[in-house]
Amino acid sequence: MLARKLEEMRQAGTLPAHLVDEEEPREPLLSSFDEAGFASFVLGSSERDVVVLGGAGMSTSAGIPDFRSPGTGLYDNLQKYDLPRPQAIFEISYFRERPQAFYELARELWPGAYAPTPTHAFIKLLHDKGRLLRCFTQNIDSLESAAGLPADRCVAAHGNFDSATCIETGEKVPIEEVKQAILTDGWRELRDKYGGLVKPDIVFFGEGLPRRFFELAAHDLAKARVLIVVGTSLSVQPFASLVNHVGDDCVRALVNRDAVGLRDRRIPAPIAKQLGLGGGFEFRDPRNYRDVALLGNCDDVVASLARALGWAADLAALVAAYPAPRLDRQPSAVTVLAGVAADPDLDLNDDDDDDDDDEGVAPAPPSDHPMVEHDDATSLTLPPPDATTTA
Repeated sequence: MLARKLEEMRQAGTLPAHLVDEEEPREPLLSSFDEAGFASFVLGSSERDVVVLGGAGMSTSAGIPDFRSPGTGLYDNLQKYDLPRPQAIFEISYFRERPQAFYELARELWPGAYAPTPTHAFIKLLHDKGRLLRCFTQNIDSLESAAGLPADRCVAAHGNFDSATCIETGEKVPIEEVKQAILTDGWRELRDKYGGLVKPDIVFFGEGLPRRFFELAAHDLAKARVLIVVGTSLSVQPFASLVNHVGDDCVRALVNRDAVGLRDRRIPAPIAKQLGLGGGFEFRDPRNYRDVALLGNCDDVVASLARALGWAADLAALVAAYPAPRLDRQPSAVTVLAGVAADPDLDLNDDDDDDDDDEGVAPAPPSDHPMVEHDDATSLTLPPPDATTTA
């Protein structure tokens, strides 16, 4: 609605002069806005300056469903738990009332049942090559650690199964004890032993994100020279606005099935900055100087990117060392979108202001959830980078 109104004012010539977007064109940071240009930029530095933002698309080929895909998404397959709404299984209030539903789901999702994907292997390879500063993941499956990524290189923004806490006393509970209790339906005995329900440290609706997420996001995004966004719709705050917090000299690549997180040029830069809406990807904008979209199945894209980087054999060796995937995956072609030279008929931006047309997307979670995007103005506010924060 805001974008449409501003565009009407712009076309009518009634937009105040101080709100007119007059950004000067910048010198391109990339030799070309494609896979080759991005690979060349990555190889041009030997520093740990690559930050990865990952989502559910990294893990779907492991057999783990994402949340929202029609028919196969997690929210579409929770009927057996007789929930009042799909999101209830991740609501702390519902967990207190009926914990067994989450424990049954946790039994299915517990790490160990799934193997890391080639996308996880690529992130581990970035670490092995001395390039990865940090991987921020929205996933709770712990496949980053299963892939061999050191704990200090990964931030689980929404928590994971690596630790557990009694929600009544705050006491930490050995995760192996929690795993055994959940796998054997012994959660009642665990509750009695610790004086309250015990939950893996996954962020539920109604809980705050880990402090470590905010501290390291402020430090790492200010330092990043390369940002890789992989397998996420960038629709959930505050994670979604991390792309806005890198410096102007940071090259950004999207590895995803669809083009997401696009900047809306109808909103002038001064207003966008005030509302925390600026900084989205600019693949189709003539002023794009740093963004690349590598569209397709995440595993296929990273395999192609590894070849461009000269790391194909290294990636293959890592993948071969992992257990076989739980599900066979149908191969899909990689679509490389080359900046403004891409198909002019391809509409990368949804000009629709009505989110109701987003077919298959589950109903919005409760408004008190720390990860939910409340409105257009909601975005992540990071503290200033702390000089004492370690990388």
